[in-house]
Amino acid sequence: MMTGILSRGRKSAVKLVAVSATALLVLSGCSSKSEPESDGALVGNVADNCTPLHEFPTLKEGVLNVAAMNAAPKFHALSDSGPFEGIDATLLTEFAEENCLKVLFKPMTGAAGQLDLREGKSDLFGGLHIKTDKRGEVFGQSEGSIIYDALGITSAAENSYGTVESLNGRTIGALSGSFFVETLKDAFGSENIEEYQNETNAFEDLKAGRIDAVANQSMMSFNLSNNQEGYETKIIQEDPKHPELTGLLEITWPHTKGVPEFTAAIDDYFTRSKENGTIERVLKENGVTAEVAEFYINGR
Repeated sequence: MMTGILSRGRKSAVKLVAVSATALLVLSGCSSKSEPESDGALVGNVADNCTPLHEFPTLKEGVLNVAAMNAAPKFHALSDSGPFEGIDATLLTEFAEENCLKVLFKPMTGAAGQLDLREGKSDLFGGLHIKTDKRGEVFGQSEGSIIYDALGITSAAENSYGTVESLNGRTIGALSGSFFVETLKDAFGSENIEEYQNETNAFEDLKAGRIDAVANQSMMSFNLSNNQEGYETKIIQEDPKHPELTGLLEITWPHTKGVPEFTAAIDDYFTRSKENGTIERVLKENGVTAEVAEFYINGR
């Protein structure tokens, strides 16, 4: 059920600002815990006579070094050496190949991936991340977005929630350090928000009846409830009283700051991949329904 999707024609997105010291970790699944570095693996096919569509500097000539948040369906690695699956595994490889680059995918947590890029150990942070003003102070960000997203609420189908009002007084699970934690606390009170280190633990508590719902970026929320009989995810309806919690999110690829030709190449790819149907195709290949895909591509 997608009752939370409304007014499809508008493409404007709420400009989001950090609301706490933890807001630098502005994607679902990020925690402050560091992880061992991943050596990763090289993928892609580049012909000897390849002519790049764009030229921009990377850490290593001929290689796009990607710190990839390991969170299906956005990106999923069975091991550090692959195979690599998910939306960004396909899109980033295609982007790199048209610019005559192979991709070094390094699977890691969101927090580790941001640190890897911030410390100059990677060129790009993969995994479809939320675009914010705060992140733009540290990383390069596209002018446009590859898709849109919004808050998704996962719950038992018989007690589903699609509005802020319907969640009042409910106990809501959220990932510690994620983009939505502080805004959820502001909207519903800290006493009603339970923080978790991973989605699996949150969903187990939902099934056990210890919490009423799990709140996360909708793409990850749908992945949580897919193939789980008796559970569903709704994209929350916009509420003018809670714009940061319910507004449309722009999704991008954070990358090395201060490299305008790199940013221009990403923006060009975002525009063309939406126009030529690449985004629609890859979303479908990764199990996203046509209705939800239309929302991700066109917004509300």
